[in-house]
Amino acid sequence: MRSVGLTAVFVLGSVFLFSQDIQVNRQNKTIAITADESVSADAEVAEIEIGFHNFGPTQDAAFKDNVRAADKIVQSILAVGVAKTDIETEKLGLGRVEPEEKWSPELKRERQFKAEQSWKVRLPVSQAQAVVDLAVRSGANEVEDVDWNVADPMALQARAGAAALVKARAIAEQMAKGLGVKLGDLVYASNRAPVAKMWRGITLNTSSAMVGNTEERPKLTLFPQKVKSEATVYAVFAIE
Repeated sequence: MRSVGLTAVFVLGSVFLFSQDIQVNRQNKTIAITADESVSADAEVAEIEIGFHNFGPTQDAAFKDNVRAADKIVQSILAVGVAKTDIETEKLGLGRVEPEEKWSPELKRERQFKAEQSWKVRLPVSQAQAVVDLAVRSGANEVEDVDWNVADPMALQARAGAAALVKARAIAEQMAKGLGVKLGDLVYASNRAPVAKMWRGITLNTSSAMVGNTEERPKLTLFPQKVKSEATVYAVFAIE
């Protein structure tokens, strides 16, 4: 087989990836391909940050009010079946407040200290809306980052890797056809740069959450987003 014109697609040397040595010579000609692909799936799990912050004229008053409110919020979430192991403290703070210029003298007296707590709650997507509504009714005044994920991220990543490998073979077949040779077996493949992405929605004024006005009470509406996983594979195919 003539080697002229094949330099761009033949691996001229040895490729060392993960301690594997692929020898390439006149008797072992190959085509190496790097291909990217992505797959998506409906979200199955939601991680929602829920919190409460308050002010007080003294450190002790701010702390006590925050503890009372936090206990009510957490107990309401536990009461609907969310396990304690699915609730994690995300933020905790207590300190003096720098007054804002627009505050009245009365507000400055009442807001000398600030206390805050927030929790990350992991739950099935089907329960996310109800838990957010319940937490807000129980006193939560912070609902922030919503992370959408699948129950088995590794399985989704594996799907992306398989799709990238199929794409790599299709490209290699086209290259072999253009060279007038026949593509042989896959001799090596690796997921060189796996990237798993979870599209995140920030509460309020985004595509994943909105406030709908009703006569009784404004309602926060969540829109679960697709979970996307990407993979980059490096594949080496033999040439017959």
